[in-house]
Amino acid sequence: MFKIDQKPTFTRRVEIKVPADGGHEMQDLEVTFRVLPDEEIEAFDMRTTRGEREFLAATVFHIDDVEDEKGSALPYSDNLRDRLVGLAYVRVALINAYYAALMGSRVKN
Repeated sequence: MFKIDQKPTFTRRVEIKVPADGGHEMQDLEVTFRVLPDEEIEAFDMRTTRGEREFLAATVFHIDDVEDEKGSALPYSDNLRDRLVGLAYVRVALINAYYAALMGSRVKN
């Protein structure tokens, strides 16, 4: 039997390829996403950085496992989300993780 959840969410560990000298450093964080219906997703222009950022503001519900440069845990806030989403390498990883979770497979860049 299929159950309809009026406000579905899901949590995933998202791998982030952080640019570093000589290549990338793999880091990760845990993200809880809201599932949006197609008609809401269609309102975002995913061909633009602004559209991607607006999409993630609507879909990212919570982020865990983020630290500052001294190793102190940072509590979730919309400001933290926006700061992370403002980094292209984080934004792309979050979008790919969202769609991979919905489709049940990895999305390629």
